[in-house]
Amino acid sequence: MRLLGFALFAYLVQFLVAFSVQAALPPDVEASMKRFIQKSPSVNGLRVEVQLMEPNQVIPACLGGSIEILTPPGVRLWGRSTLQLRCAKASWMVNVPVNIHAYGDYVVASRYLGFGQKIENGDIRVIEGDLTTLPDDVLRTPRAAYEKVLSRSLQMGSPIGLNDLKESSVIKVGDPVLIQLVGKGFQVSGEGTAQTAGMIGDMVRVRLMDGQVLQGKVLRPGVIGVNVE
Repeated sequence: MRLLGFALFAYLVQFLVAFSVQAALPPDVEASMKRFIQKSPSVNGLRVEVQLMEPNQVIPACLGGSIEILTPPGVRLWGRSTLQLRCAKASWMVNVPVNIHAYGDYVVASRYLGFGQKIENGDIRVIEGDLTTLPDDVLRTPRAAYEKVLSRSLQMGSPIGLNDLKESSVIKVGDPVLIQLVGKGFQVSGEGTAQTAGMIGDMVRVRLMDGQVLQGKVLRPGVIGVNVE
């Protein structure tokens, strides 16, 4: 009877130990997490550094099983993010907060650039940095900036985003234009000459063939829309 009681006690001790053992994040699990992040489409082959937000975080033991790495639904692996570690054998799941740094090229102003200025060679340059700290629309190559104009002023070294740029004038002073006159129940077209420059969506003045000057909206290159009451 005493032997049976000792055996039962030993079994209970082993049972409790199996479910209470915890350890700091094992190096092989940490390395697997970094490989998992590197393969994520969000970093797109960039140079990546992963910082554990809780470096002393402990996880339960996964006795007799292996730890699976998952991404929580709706979570983007970019900047401050979260990974999930799951042990199906022991039926546990742990969230691991991380800070992901993704390094790559992006475009900055090489000097002060004023509002409305057209981007030309020498105005911008490419540097490398942590893209996770920048706006999502930051330009990665200078090609998209050339021949565009700034919608706001930028200080030297400021990153340039797609929303900081707009198309340069598609109509210049003196350009021949097609004028579309639209009124209640009618639409006619005519020809004229641009008196002011403008981009798509801008209001410009145009002179008709008879000398009359109207104001209309740039619909597309070479075409002005004029609403007639």
